[in-house]
Amino acid sequence: MRTLLVFLLTVLALLPGSAVSTAQEPARLALLIGNKGYTTKVGPLKNPHTDVDLVEASLKRLGFKVTVLKDATYKQMDTALKRYVAEVRRAGKGALSFFYYSGHGVANPENGLNYLIPVDVADADDDKVWFESFQQNVIIDTLSKQAPGATHYLVFDACRNELNVTGVNAKALGADKGFVPVADTAGLLIAYATAPKRTASDAGAGGGPYAKALAEELVKPGVESVTMFRNVQIKVKESIGQDPWLSFPSLPRVYLAGQPDAVTSGSGSAAETVRVCREVGTVTSLAMLAVLEKQHTGTPAADCISARIGELKAAQSAALAKPAPIPAPAPEPARPAVVTGPKPGETFRDCPTCPEMVVVPAGSFKMGSPDSEAERSADEGPVRTVTIGAPFAVGKYEVTVGQFKAFVATGNKIEGGCTIWSGSEWKQQADKSWRDPGFAQTDAHPVTCVNWNDAKAYVAWLSKATGQGYRLLTEAEWEYAARAGTTTTFSTGATITTKQANFNGNFTYGSSTKGEYRQKTVEVGSLKSPNTFGLHDMHGNVWEWVEDCWIDSYKGAPSDASARTTACTDDSRRVLRGGSWIDLPEDLRSAGRDRNASDIRGDFSGFRVARSVSR
Repeated sequence: MRTLLVFLLTVLALLPGSAVSTAQEPARLALLIGNKGYTTKVGPLKNPHTDVDLVEASLKRLGFKVTVLKDATYKQMDTALKRYVAEVRRAGKGALSFFYYSGHGVANPENGLNYLIPVDVADADDDKVWFESFQQNVIIDTLSKQAPGATHYLVFDACRNELNVTGVNAKALGADKGFVPVADTAGLLIAYATAPKRTASDAGAGGGPYAKALAEELVKPGVESVTMFRNVQIKVKESIGQDPWLSFPSLPRVYLAGQPDAVTSGSGSAAETVRVCREVGTVTSLAMLAVLEKQHTGTPAADCISARIGELKAAQSAALAKPAPIPAPAPEPARPAVVTGPKPGETFRDCPTCPEMVVVPAGSFKMGSPDSEAERSADEGPVRTVTIGAPFAVGKYEVTVGQFKAFVATGNKIEGGCTIWSGSEWKQQADKSWRDPGFAQTDAHPVTCVNWNDAKAYVAWLSKATGQGYRLLTEAEWEYAARAGTTTTFSTGATITTKQANFNGNFTYGSSTKGEYRQKTVEVGSLKSPNTFGLHDMHGNVWEWVEDCWIDSYKGAPSDASARTTACTDDSRRVLRGGSWIDLPEDLRSAGRDRNASDIRGDFSGFRVARSVSR
């Protein structure tokens, strides 16, 4: 950073009659939400994540502090908005506020209100959709009333035709799925990606048509903001025939990418160079810097970008030369357009310390244990057909100690003891934890002594660090992944051995023989017996937390593999699957299930992660 600082001060000294100013420019704040990971009963989308990546990159070039939320639930949207409004309010008069939403939205014909649909809405045909979705007018009213001194830009790239409404709600909506117009509000520009009562396109590679046009127009200097949005309207209309809508009463004149007189000296002006140097000083991605360097070829700013690239490469070389603790995953930049994501069977890793992921194909299976299964329990039925509507990625292994270390190293505290098996009874021991569960572990062992809340904190951190929507598997997804196309008691057949899985081999199941009892975990994948999906240790080693609340029957359970969370409370028991090193072989059955309170840690419990993939 020293090189950049010297360069920046030199440029400032060259500005006409200037010294380095300490005056604070008005704050620029943005909240971007991209929802695409909907259930099949709502309608999965293709582009919202890429849409927010494109808009984020442009806003950061303009000096905005950007908060991004992907595949947000109702609670996550509500929390993010409250924090955002408080931040804009504290920024004071003159602040610029930019809210962008890409995802499903729809108007309720009964009350004339528009709604943004979170990803935890299970069924767009259910009348509960209106109570589970986020009212657009809440966003508008909250920003206008609590931060009246700011200028607000609210963009709703919503109302996608892919909304799966075919039943009662379809009759109520008629042919229209689009938003209705909202009243003019002073200080707010409100933009729809399409005309009122019309749907927006989710087609195209590398982002939706409105997001791509917006990202391109935002960074054009010398254009007043209202004119900029009009240019977006025209570009979208000319490219696909979709007609965006605008409302902008009493809006101050704002030049997001610079005043016209600041542009006359060209993109290589000192003022432009200062702006770029300030921006690149916070960039940590070499890929993003390479893009910026290409954009500014031949200008003084190119030297500044080149200096930053040199600093990052030098830091990488030093890190390789000197062993260091496992770092936290670095935030990923806006990614290049990808026409299709990884295919079923392919593996990938989003960062060096991220779990390795395997793409599992879409399909259907019978969930639960049949009457013929010897150890069948009432809570494992009734058997039903569950459909996985789209491929998704599953951790190839259980989350390891080394991967969990990267999470804790960034300031996440995991405090409290752990329940330990003493050989004759369970004991809560304050001195035991994921670092020392009572037996030796390396970074390659599965992390234990973590509760459901710890697992949720890890996936939230991983999602933020990588820009991807990591989560726990739902219970149905877990059983589908464990069975891997089989219908037998285990994915290995009617029996299982301790050469195939880590469990208490002093006991047998069916026609199996006794085996080894290791009395501790083994390194993930060390038994070298993946199922046909390429997943290791789905049976045994550690019980794996999943998203669902514990319900002692599958009666009324959804058929689309979504999680059952409607019965959850703060102290709810959550579901565990797969069995562990201490358990009997029958506990490892594909249909077997157990539960524990969400705040209980044990030396037998860990977890595995999942995330959606582009198609």
